[in-house]
Amino acid sequence: DLLLEMTRRSIQMNEKLKRAREYQKQRESLSMTLPGYDTAMSTASKILNLTQDDLDEIMSIADESFQANIKEESVDKDEKIRQKVSKLLVTQEECSSKLLKIFSKKLDEIQTIDRELATIRNI
Repeated sequence: DLLLEMTRRSIQMNEKLKRAREYQKQRESLSMTLPGYDTAMSTASKILNLTQDDLDEIMSIADESFQANIKEESVDKDEKIRQKVSKLLVTQEECSSKLLKIFSKKLDEIQTIDRELATIRNI
């Protein structure tokens, strides 16, 4: 459960970061290539009675297919990490099980020796 939660949060944070970077690149690119872009965006937000964030969201819908590909790559990467961690946990579980068996055998040996010593002392 902890691993799943960490993976989920990691995916969310990566998506937010990628969206922010893409938005920043898009703004910089459009501002540099289109001299009146910022003015046009400001005018459009006033005419449509939208906040700048709403307008940016509308403008970013075109990039969703690109972002979907990035998201799939991120999910694949996170899935691989989750599988590796799960495999390690199983391996540790097997190792722990073996150590527990060895410990139990040694404890049984000690108890057997202790009983023999008690028997010898009582004689």
